[in-house]
Amino acid sequence: MMATLLEIPLLVAVTVFTGYLTVLTSAALVAGLRRKPTGAVPAPRHRFAVVIPAHNESRTLPALLGRLQEIAYPRELYEVVVVADHCTDSTATLARAGHARVIECTEGARGGKGLALGSAFAALLAENRHDAFVILDADSDPAPTLLAAFDRELQRGARALQGYCKIGNPHESWRTALMAADLALVHLLRPLGKQELGSSAGLQGNGACLTRAALRQVAWQTRSVAEDHEYHVRLVLAGVKVRFVPDAEVATVMEPTLEAAHGQELRWEGGRFEVARAHAPALLGAAVARRSWPCLDAALDLTIPPFALLGAGTAVMASLHTILWIVGGSGVPAVLWATLLLGQTFYVIAGCVLARVPARTYLALVLFAPRYALSKVAICARVARGGTPEWTPTVRRAT
Repeated sequence: MMATLLEIPLLVAVTVFTGYLTVLTSAALVAGLRRKPTGAVPAPRHRFAVVIPAHNESRTLPALLGRLQEIAYPRELYEVVVVADHCTDSTATLARAGHARVIECTEGARGGKGLALGSAFAALLAENRHDAFVILDADSDPAPTLLAAFDRELQRGARALQGYCKIGNPHESWRTALMAADLALVHLLRPLGKQELGSSAGLQGNGACLTRAALRQVAWQTRSVAEDHEYHVRLVLAGVKVRFVPDAEVATVMEPTLEAAHGQELRWEGGRFEVARAHAPALLGAAVARRSWPCLDAALDLTIPPFALLGAGTAVMASLHTILWIVGGSGVPAVLWATLLLGQTFYVIAGCVLARVPARTYLALVLFAPRYALSKVAICARVARGGTPEWTPTVRRAT
């Protein structure tokens, strides 16, 4: 009886999170039927600053600068700005050689991507020359139509946009094959579902576009290592929705092994936990006071556990109760947990289908997902013990 009472809150929490993902999945499938934009393509109108935060990115930056020269958008309407953040290599020199403007951050201790972007935005906004600012990581591979897609949505009234960040190397290893599914769920299915339901699509830190008006209304003042989540919370509380632009694609390279990606995973989960702890109460309060679905949605998005943990925990509980049912226990808990597991499976398969992931990804989900889930348990355990790191960039590789 005691075990049953302790299990009820867990069952309720998992039901809420699974129900939330199932609703997003259904909405995303509806939105996916009309993913391709329709209507005439408007003439380019907006002036962009493509802002690239870079700390010792001499290995990856030249490739990105070359691709940006080939963007299908009038050259006089966009400027490439490299934010050389406490660089000790040739990043700034290579940026200038690649026809980019350089803003060098050298004062004080290095504070990470968020602070570097804040310095750049303050300087660029003061010039009053750009209509919008696009954030790209130095290892990105943007689609040639990136700026045209953003321009189209800005002409339709959007003030903040997020492109589709997809993996550029899904065939390199079993981890990158799994990450193809991860990005399909977090960077495609969820934003599609949120937007279909009238919420804010969220920011992913790479491939985002913020208008001058949005940055003046909500100043970029981030302190956490999850600067994208932190700034998105501030946008939502200010009543600004982020619009998802699935045809504004940005490919990025993922680390091929768990060991190489450990620091990055710790930063992702630690930063997200930090933002959730600091801002989820305010979002929930605003959701109740304003009857705001975007605020409630943002709170749910921040507090939902990493899916690897959610899925693994649900599978363990379903298996345990199935065994107890076989040996003579009640079958109700087994059916409940199995139903939740089925809903989570629907979420994964739908996301992979929407993103058209390679066949290797489905095989990786079957063979290697348990190992990946165990690594997530270790990461989250470290975060829970206070292991959130300072900003330590992952060594990048060119796409």
